[in-house]
Amino acid sequence: MSSQLFADDIRFYQRILRLAGHYDDEIDGVWGEHTEAGDQAFQAECDAIRTQLGTFDPRTEANIRTLLPETQRAARRFLTTAANGMDGFTAKILSGTRTYAEQNALFSQGRNGNPGRVVTNARGGESNHNFGIAWDVGLFQGGRYLTGDAPGDEEAYKRLADIALTAKLEWGGSWVGFVDRPHFQLRTDLTLAQVRTQFEDGTLRLT
Repeated sequence: MSSQLFADDIRFYQRILRLAGHYDDEIDGVWGEHTEAGDQAFQAECDAIRTQLGTFDPRTEANIRTLLPETQRAARRFLTTAANGMDGFTAKILSGTRTYAEQNALFSQGRNGNPGRVVTNARGGESNHNFGIAWDVGLFQGGRYLTGDAPGDEEAYKRLADIALTAKLEWGGSWVGFVDRPHFQLRTDLTLAQVRTQFEDGTLRLT
């Protein structure tokens, strides 16, 4: 097993590889020769995208690599635009794709006696982070992390969206009800249920 990407959920990774166009065998959770070949092809494509569109800090790089290739391209262009337009701020990608199990663990935080604060209302399969199409960005100013909730943070994230948002992206800061200023994702024009179904059956197509 050459890759450590989604090492705890091979079935999930096989779905990512299939949507990336690098795996056409059974989604069986077994790391065989086809999964190995798909992983190598996926890693090579990730490297090519990075070479073409630029390299960022290690945490950002690790999170970008979890995204589907088209999302990786969008995220790198997004960060380059942010770097050129957000004087005095540094943008990093703090979260990329999460497996359903990772999402469930995050959902349990702050609930049922678990430590921490509640950070999501989405269980596994209920977040666009579970499908390779979304990332959370963090803005830093003078070494201080802007969570998006503190006074003044809202304007900084709005400025980021004004600068870096394109027609292909959606911003969580514009949502009604649950506002999520650090969240950006590829626009699919599908419902969440449709995205999940197409992710799981391998028919999700991004443009």
